[in-house]
Amino acid sequence: MFRTFSTLTVALLGLFAPRIARAQRQFYSNTNAWFIISGDVALNERWGVLFDASIRRSGPIDEAMANFVRGGLAYELTDHVRVAAGANWSKSYPYGEIPAAYAVPEVRFWQQLQLGHSIGRLDLSHRYRVEERIRGLRSDPDVDDTDVWARSGRFRYQVKGTLPLSGDEVEAGEAYLSASNEIFISFGKNVLYNVFDQDRATFVVGYRMNRNWRSEVGFLEHIVFKSNGIDVERNHTLTFGLSYNRAAPRPGRRSIAASPSPTAVTSTPTSSCTCPTPSARWGSTWT
Repeated sequence: MFRTFSTLTVALLGLFAPRIARAQRQFYSNTNAWFIISGDVALNERWGVLFDASIRRSGPIDEAMANFVRGGLAYELTDHVRVAAGANWSKSYPYGEIPAAYAVPEVRFWQQLQLGHSIGRLDLSHRYRVEERIRGLRSDPDVDDTDVWARSGRFRYQVKGTLPLSGDEVEAGEAYLSASNEIFISFGKNVLYNVFDQDRATFVVGYRMNRNWRSEVGFLEHIVFKSNGIDVERNHTLTFGLSYNRAAPRPGRRSIAASPSPTAVTSTPTSSCTCPTPSARWGSTWT
């Protein structure tokens, strides 16, 4: 599956960067590891807080790759539609076979729309995100002084599927599988060659420890097109995630079962409900 995603991604580069001849492109491979903690915490029936932080290493853990912190506020329009907005800070370091000249800080603002539905036992989510990026650059790479702040935009689309390994619902003490693919399209005057910016294909095995906590171990095939339009990274990445999720009960409504499916409901109304963890309905925050 990941080979298929990689092949399609590389083929798409020809559509978005016609000015770069195929013979000029250079491909490099890295082995990385990402360690993530994330949360999705309901404030009431509709509002919730999102956060995640990650330490990203390369080699697979010998070199610093990036540190990342993100937060946001989400609002559920319906049980199947949610909007969110927030900001994040990150710092990317030189790593791998083609390291950057220096570490780059970044501030990013983002807005997103998520749609959730199910097909049988398979829960599907679609996430559409727009980002406003502000990256700190140097006029002189040899001088440790960030004196240029380059602005650009980026659109991201992710489709994700989650499947319980036993029954129709993911209960405490049970495992599940998840797979996703996300494309990144950059835009703005500071984007010259890498309009098609990234592709991320993931496969994850997850375990629901209790009502609020989940752990995940997975593999991420992460393709990055560098800003020169020539260099392409294939990052083979192991991911280790821990998430805390708390949903608000919704008295007087048909309760949603504690499962990945936003359409799985109990057959009778109740005055209190066992709601799903938000990540089960909307997907992990960190991706």
